[in-house]
Amino acid sequence: MSKQVIIIGGEGNGGVAAACIQDMRVNYGLEEYEVYGFLNDFAEEGSFINGYPVLGGLKDIDKYSSGDFYFIYAIHSISHAPLRLQIFESLNIPDEKLVSLIHPLTFIGEGTTLEPGVMIMANSYIGPETKIGKCTFVMANCAIGHNNKIGGFCHFSVGAVCSSVLTIGDGCDVALNATVMEKVVMGDFSVVGAGALCLKDVEPYQVVVGSPAKHLKYVKPDETLDEWKGRG
Repeated sequence: MSKQVIIIGGEGNGGVAAACIQDMRVNYGLEEYEVYGFLNDFAEEGSFINGYPVLGGLKDIDKYSSGDFYFIYAIHSISHAPLRLQIFESLNIPDEKLVSLIHPLTFIGEGTTLEPGVMIMANSYIGPETKIGKCTFVMANCAIGHNNKIGGFCHFSVGAVCSSVLTIGDGCDVALNATVMEKVVMGDFSVVGAGALCLKDVEPYQVVVGSPAKHLKYVKPDETLDEWKGRG
């Protein structure tokens, strides 16, 4: 019997996760997981996201966390990672309830460690002896080299390329088609913008853009959930 999965988030990363599970079931005969529905604060209960029912908002997680359900934490918006981590911690999801979703068209090198809740999409490469932290998402067509230390709650957008011997903190973003060169250190919650070429270390909370990448701004460290909801 398939494990019933509740996706926390919306049609962005949440939709990607749902599509991955369905692809694995239909095209690869991998039926370990089945999408049960979504929890989303911006959609009406009883509506649908990507064809799956909205079960309620984040406040309703206690209805399911004590039952026989598993979770994918798919809330993400670039430059809002501190809040992403804050929301996750408020949900109190145990590690054993987090789904690690690895598409079968992914290469994972020897000695690589993936913590609970990691999601890696099709045609991505993860080199040997790399560690990837909790609830980090690696989208399609990414390349991440060997001997990297990558924190939790990071996000590597489609086509991101990360070299080797990197140290990447918690909640970092490497955006579409960005490249991070070898031995770079990215501080917690830092961002390398779309198409950027990052040659030097990035400070915590710093956003760098361009080729070569240069400082643009800093991520707001103390954004509140009320401010986040106000964006809608």
